[in-house]
Amino acid sequence: MTDDPLQKSSGHHDVFISYAQEDKIIADAVCARLESRNIRCWIAPRDINPGKNFPEAIIEGIEEGKVLVVIFSSSANKSPHVTRELTHAVNKGRIIIPFRIEDVTPSKSMEYLIGVPHWLDAVTPPMEQHIDRLVGTVEHIIGKRTVTAVPPIPAEAAASPPVPKLVPQEIPDESSPGQMPETTPVIPTPKEEAKEAAGSRPSSGVPVWNTKVLAAAGIGLVVVILLSVMMLTGIFNPPTGLNASGAAGTSSAIDYRSSDALVNTVVLTVEPTQTLAKDTELYIDANKDNSNAMVTVTFNGGPGMGLIKDNRVILTRSDGTETGGKLNFNQRLSEVKLQGTRGTDRIRVIVTLYSGSEKTIVDKLLYYRTYRSM
Repeated sequence: MTDDPLQKSSGHHDVFISYAQEDKIIADAVCARLESRNIRCWIAPRDINPGKNFPEAIIEGIEEGKVLVVIFSSSANKSPHVTRELTHAVNKGRIIIPFRIEDVTPSKSMEYLIGVPHWLDAVTPPMEQHIDRLVGTVEHIIGKRTVTAVPPIPAEAAASPPVPKLVPQEIPDESSPGQMPETTPVIPTPKEEAKEAAGSRPSSGVPVWNTKVLAAAGIGLVVVILLSVMMLTGIFNPPTGLNASGAAGTSSAIDYRSSDALVNTVVLTVEPTQTLAKDTELYIDANKDNSNAMVTVTFNGGPGMGLIKDNRVILTRSDGTETGGKLNFNQRLSEVKLQGTRGTDRIRVIVTLYSGSEKTIVDKLLYYRTYRSM
């Protein structure tokens, strides 16, 4: 007898992601995009606690989830681990969504396990479009649509529309008895309003605004709007200073530690790293503090300490902005602290050797995990 996944699952996640090791980059991208829409995910090895039995953790991850998303490829097609995960999901009645990234015919056992209606093809680019469609499918299945907040209407805009200004007509001279004064108010034309703003005084003697003050205020408003647009689109970022450890300081414009800061507005992916030659390895750890989203990159030594000419530590935040610093490879336990976000960030460490070659030795996604009390 199978469980109803949408009714009986009481775990801390909604989706279990099954994949072959060769497809880890795409699996991580899918996980990041789902979690950016508040869909909780379980993915190995991230969610396997230290000391936990691996098969037991996999079984619990499948049973506590509602949906299983399998990254289907030629590697997954022949992976015994993926087959076992799918088999258990079928036995437990979990909803399976195959996300096919290669044009591969499923094996007989795979065809039996994933013969379900929710089949999504992601063979043709762009991959981001297919991932978004997958997210929409998962949201529909688990009944969790993210509602975009509508900003409040400013008080000025919510007020009633301005009443057209009435221009009083001059009363004709009594020497012209054939003319009668008009009693119908006249709405001025745009040309007349522009002429009045330029300094002309109406015959009624109504005072005119100081045009120099209006011009200065208008220029200031335009500058503020332009800077705001440039900062939001990433064209301009306020400069950040370096702290004592070489880490870029937190921008005062955005408090990324706040729950109100925009996160996961872009889908971040990683690229394969470049392995240093034997006996020249460098040991580096990177992690994110789940209380304040601070990212710490630590150099733990290694036989290649004396071979590094320069280096860059680059943090790409989940809103597309970047910050960075440098490690001191002449000092073990040197570290760089960078302010991350409450979303999925990407951290890279790029070193330049004295030989002139440049290698990316760290490239990984850092997730922000929130835990709920039972």
